[in-house]
Amino acid sequence: MPSSPGHDRAHVAPAGWTGRIRREFDDLRYAWGDPVTRWGALGSLLILIGAYGPSTMPNSNFWRDLPVIGLMQTTLPGRILATGSMLIGVVILLDAWLRLRPSKGHRPLTRGTVWWWSLPLLLSPPLLSFDAFSYAAQGELVSRGFDPYKVGPGVLGDAFTSQVDQMWRDTPAPYGPLSLQLQHLIVVVTGHQPYLSALLVRIPAFIGVLLLAVYLPRLARRIGYDRETTIWLAVLNPLVLLHLVGGAHNDALMIGLMMWGLWVAAKTHWVPAAVIIAAAASVKQPAAAAVLAVAALHAWRVGGWREQPSNATVARYAVGVVGVFLAAFVAIGLLTGLGFGWITALGVPNAVRSFLSPVTTIAQGLDWVLVSLGVIPDADLVVPIAQRVGQVVGLLVVIWMVFKFKARHPVRTLGWILLVLVFTGPVVHPWYILWGGLLFAMTESGQLARRIVVWATCGLAMYSVVDAAWRSSVVAVGVTAALALVWITTGHDRDLIRDKDFAKSRRTPA
Repeated sequence: MPSSPGHDRAHVAPAGWTGRIRREFDDLRYAWGDPVTRWGALGSLLILIGAYGPSTMPNSNFWRDLPVIGLMQTTLPGRILATGSMLIGVVILLDAWLRLRPSKGHRPLTRGTVWWWSLPLLLSPPLLSFDAFSYAAQGELVSRGFDPYKVGPGVLGDAFTSQVDQMWRDTPAPYGPLSLQLQHLIVVVTGHQPYLSALLVRIPAFIGVLLLAVYLPRLARRIGYDRETTIWLAVLNPLVLLHLVGGAHNDALMIGLMMWGLWVAAKTHWVPAAVIIAAAASVKQPAAAAVLAVAALHAWRVGGWREQPSNATVARYAVGVVGVFLAAFVAIGLLTGLGFGWITALGVPNAVRSFLSPVTTIAQGLDWVLVSLGVIPDADLVVPIAQRVGQVVGLLVVIWMVFKFKARHPVRTLGWILLVLVFTGPVVHPWYILWGGLLFAMTESGQLARRIVVWATCGLAMYSVVDAAWRSSVVAVGVTAALALVWITTGHDRDLIRDKDFAKSRRTPA
């Protein structure tokens, strides 16, 4: 069995950036020596091929008129080939991921596998969502002097507009000002090329994934959770690869910055950590939930990780953390020149009737029943009310969790808070679950938690690709459920818990 490159790094790699680059190449060579890594890379390559089909491309695109590739969009056999390649690629990637699970005698996991599995996706068109095309159009809005918080991409009236999903052409941007200015920069760098801009918005997304890959395992080791488990369940998670790398969602940069901020709080000081969290929230607002975890981690660090800090101590640090966070957050909004118009646009995503949102789905069912019984005349009366109620309930649960757990488990509690905000919200996309799901994967060590993470990953990955192929959430749920039934009946579900020596996370303060 080849040794992990980590064993020899101290002896062969120089310090500084040169040493870091050398270690990354060591990781790449080491990971490629594992046939399971190569198997997963094949899955990513098939996903790349399938990405040129109509399920992931706008009607007007550069590839449609090219030989061979264009046939995957314009002919029935080509569309079948593209869809089949995507499905098979995702299945292979999931299989490779499951095979890499930590067990007795397994090869140590490294970031090299992340690189090999990500490389084909970095070269592909945006996957499983048209959000990247919206990002490019919003960057062009900023470039032309429009306020993206007041107008939608429809005012551009050119190729940037035609790439955007019709649902979002006339809606303002709900994202933070830092995200929009990064999109603006990319549009300028590409010379205002619509399709190339949509491809290159993957750069900040992949930077976010690299931050996640570097700092989440370090955070796990720092606060006492299992590093191998964290790399497997969180960093190498296929949803991270499909949606954050492939889909190029700005959630990736938000999550990466948030993990970096948490690690800085646990390693050095709360001031830079608060600034980093402010930058994350300026990309996408949910990252603001991490400010209290920063205060608690700093309190633990100052106390030498020996015993739980008092509530008064955490509260004292929290005042400073919140103050620096707000100052940095306001400064970023002003320096970007975009201010805080995103506040009025936060309701934009609610235009989607999200099948994955428990609140919205239950409300839609209740709407249908009440309309069928003649109790209400409007088929869209219950949903908006239920969504507001869900958000209020979610906020109350979050407040309860803060007072219940206080400083005892700040990182674990943050994961739960983010999950509560997602599942009580009006819209749930598969990549939203990664906000807190990655922390859940790191901090919850039981077999049940492990199965939840694996099942959620496999189910949402298949749901995503089926939904993209058929543009129907109902069909996607049905096909995913059928595949899950086959998985269970063939006995594969037992494989998830067969490793009795699976590395469990140590129960720790954070």
